[in-house]
Amino acid sequence: MLCLGWVFLWFVAGEQTSGFNHSACATKNILWIYSLGSVKDLVLFCDLQELRKQDFSHVSQTSPTGGPAHTRCSGHENLAAVQWYKQPQHGGPLEEISRGSAHVQDKGVLQIVASRENSVSSYICRPRIRSPQDTACCIRTVLKVKPRRNESCGDKAQAEQILFLGSTGSIHCPSLSCQSDLQRPRMTWYQDGRLLRDYKENPIEMEAIYDFHEGLYVCDYAQSDNLSSWTVRAVVRVKAIEKDINLKPDILDPVTDTLEVELGKSLTLRCKVQFGFQKDLKPVIRWYAKESPREWELLESENKSTDSTAKSKVIEATTFLREVTWRDLRREFVCFAQNSIGNTTRSVQLRKKDGDTKEFDAFVSYAHWSSPEREDTGSVSEEHLALNLFPEVLENRYGYSLCLLERDVTPGGVYADDIVSVIKRSRRGIFILSPSYVNGPCIFELQAAVSLALVDQTLKLILIKFSSFQEPDSLPELVKKALRVLPTVTWKGVKSAHASSRFWMQVCYHMPVKNSSGFVFNRL
Repeated sequence: MLCLGWVFLWFVAGEQTSGFNHSACATKNILWIYSLGSVKDLVLFCDLQELRKQDFSHVSQTSPTGGPAHTRCSGHENLAAVQWYKQPQHGGPLEEISRGSAHVQDKGVLQIVASRENSVSSYICRPRIRSPQDTACCIRTVLKVKPRRNESCGDKAQAEQILFLGSTGSIHCPSLSCQSDLQRPRMTWYQDGRLLRDYKENPIEMEAIYDFHEGLYVCDYAQSDNLSSWTVRAVVRVKAIEKDINLKPDILDPVTDTLEVELGKSLTLRCKVQFGFQKDLKPVIRWYAKESPREWELLESENKSTDSTAKSKVIEATTFLREVTWRDLRREFVCFAQNSIGNTTRSVQLRKKDGDTKEFDAFVSYAHWSSPEREDTGSVSEEHLALNLFPEVLENRYGYSLCLLERDVTPGGVYADDIVSVIKRSRRGIFILSPSYVNGPCIFELQAAVSLALVDQTLKLILIKFSSFQEPDSLPELVKKALRVLPTVTWKGVKSAHASSRFWMQVCYHMPVKNSSGFVFNRL
């Protein structure tokens, strides 16, 4: 019995590759009338489902003897499992269309790369897997290609059409652009090979446009003459986009008008610009060096797109100074951005950096014990955040130097003196706030830092809201004011732990900025 099964499979496979009697295939005539500059390719469907339902419009089914064929096509719902063939114009065996050919087949749809001339070609499709009774389960598509002779009617319906998201819209069949209003035939519409049963007219009218309306549309209608009847087919690619945003470019970076630099060092200037969506966007972004109102020097820059959405496009222009000179300190560097609405500029003045004597980029302060609630839930504690995650991300990933009391301060000194000393030697102070922190002795570290920051303009403080807390009445008034005005970054549990999370991006924003040579300067 097993041997008989193998013989049957061998017979079916051999029959698939050696050709078959295609004279009994149902026939469908497709007419493609193309215009110059229109979509180059056409698509054909293997309508086996329609054939099985015996509801195959405009199909003539005849047997080799001229009588009606007894079509058998049992239950082929998977249109992706079909094989296409091309029949040579001058006879001969069928040519199997493989995946490596010029034509593209996908999910039962064949994309034809047609020639630009009057031509007639035949394409045949049938299931890859068939039962022995499916002898006539195949469709022959006769494709006739001819150019449009009358182009005087204008380009009313294009082969590529744009719809605007959120608004009403219409999709027009390109092949009907020269038809009069009195010659509107009944239409058959497809989107990405799927029959649109609810649309029978031209054009398709839509009350609101969404993303899913985008795709490849095919429109069919019947046409006949004294000799034969044809299904006229046209293809239109539809794109759903945002409406034009009528705003000037928005310069996102640089955010400040001064930049501290070191003489003799290289410098990279970046200008990041957001352009609102426009259908025909032609963005311009350039760097200039300005010495006087009449002296502008165009600097060589490299532009690249960093982020694009349906509503906007962000482009970054980068210019490079090999060595910062005294002349550069007298010049003004201008980023210029322009679109069809207008232009925007942002100027940056270079300022010689006064070197500081800071040893650490940041001092990290936290409650030195975990609350029972944190230990019970198994979530990250203040201590783990300070001693593990901060060094892992800020030191190992971004190259900052941190001061951790247990790790970097030799024990044996006076606690208060040690705290004041390390804060003075740090550019930033990071304070992890929780109920344990504000109600414990560590609040002294924040109080000392606030007092020092009032006299040291290079010292900036960053608050980390680790968990919600209520300010105790005993909290010094100076600390209460600091809690309301200092920049605060909120810890959101496990999702903040990953090094690429928004939490770390916000922390790094408030940290000193490092240039390409590792030099640190204050952003704020």
